[in-house]
Amino acid sequence: MASRLAVAGLRWGIAVTGAVALADAIVVAQTSSGSAATADFLSSVTALTNILSVIAFAVAGADARRGDSRTGDPGLRRGPHRGRVADARVRRATRVAMMRALNVATLVSMSVLFVCIYGPVVVTDPAQLNLTSVVLHVVVPVLTVVEWFVFPAESRAPLRGVFLVLVFPCLWFVYSFIRGALTGRYVYEFLDPSGPSGVQGVVAMTVLIITCFFLVGAAVFLTQRSRGIRR
Repeated sequence: MASRLAVAGLRWGIAVTGAVALADAIVVAQTSSGSAATADFLSSVTALTNILSVIAFAVAGADARRGDSRTGDPGLRRGPHRGRVADARVRRATRVAMMRALNVATLVSMSVLFVCIYGPVVVTDPAQLNLTSVVLHVVVPVLTVVEWFVFPAESRAPLRGVFLVLVFPCLWFVYSFIRGALTGRYVYEFLDPSGPSGVQGVVAMTVLIITCFFLVGAAVFLTQRSRGIRR
């Protein structure tokens, strides 16, 4: 019982950490630059992946807590509905495993892209990096990977989940380009076709970002398939 409660507490703790950092970033954007800056932040890969992460950890924590409360129920181990209960638990475990793997893949992809694109800028001007940015871009992704490795899933997510990883960046690009065309505001300068890099630069960055998500997703799903599962 204690182990499942500990897992639930850890997951909720990571969710709270991400939520607090997101709230701080929103307040800073709103007070310093107004609603337009807040909308830009909420439209960024950083904000959206962390929002999804908060939801994923909240759900995964509740799943661990719920599993703890059912572990000692003798009704789950005997009776005419034993088979259906077991099947339901397997399906639930697979869904949670898929959600956790997708969460790891999207957060790590976001972190890798941030380091590769903005890392050189931060190295030359560390003042541009604040605590909230470190938490969202580094701390939460690292905690997510650690939690994922330390507490293996109860089931393995299907390998086709690699392609589900691409759903987020593809939808985000569609949203960003539509929003940019309507408002003239692009969250990242490299997405603006009228910018210095032009349309070719936008296409190149689009391919780079989608490729990064796919490669990280493949690594995550192949890794979890090679690991043991928690009984």
